[in-house]
Amino acid sequence: MSESDTTREKIIVAARERFSHYGYPKTTIAELAEDCAMSPGNIYRFFKGKIDIAVEIARREALSAVEVIEAVLDCPLRSSRQRLEEVVFADLRYTFHLLENQPKTLELAQIVVSDRPQFQIESLRRERRVFQRILHEGQASGEFMVDNVPATTIALHAATTKYRYAQLFTNQTLAELERELAHVMTVIMRGLMPTSEGHAVAETQIPDETTPLSFAASAVAAADTENRNENEMKTGTEEVSS
Repeated sequence: MSESDTTREKIIVAARERFSHYGYPKTTIAELAEDCAMSPGNIYRFFKGKIDIAVEIARREALSAVEVIEAVLDCPLRSSRQRLEEVVFADLRYTFHLLENQPKTLELAQIVVSDRPQFQIESLRRERRVFQRILHEGQASGEFMVDNVPATTIALHAATTKYRYAQLFTNQTLAELERELAHVMTVIMRGLMPTSEGHAVAETQIPDETTPLSFAASAVAAADTENRNENEMKTGTEEVSS
């Protein structure tokens, strides 16, 4: 990591800490500069303003969430239905716990989406690519009866949006959301899959927390925490040695 990258990371680490404790509105560039032992002017060398720091933090959180749902694509011996169901449940659980454990993240996300609409558009595209890949695979195997994968991807994504960062939309508990999502996925699967000898497609069951995807999600979350701690240690070490 170059000196410039290290300084930029130092600013991000300090901002993440301040935003999570005091919130975005109450944090000033002057305070970040003091935390980083640098002048406010030096902060502006790396970021045009406070909102740009917030966007970078939100971007990293969004990428971590997508990594969780992408992990299911590498799980062996999974049908397209299993992959799709586990993706939406893993996304629900990961983003729900993120906002539950870091409540200021919700505030930050709302500010970023309001100020930078393009950020949300790019995040939606990343999420849809995962759905589209699963639908393509299900179509190719004959498991899903899909005529128009792109249109179905958009519809599927719209139908499950409530279950991604759910606290943005509702005060329901995670258990309530899981039960509701199981019903939603049952309706979706009965629309995607052909019936067998006149029998309705089976109802969606809530995936157990010990599924391979849950382990993958935990691994991604642990890796993210480890990376944050490592970055904090690096910036702290360089501060001592300087």
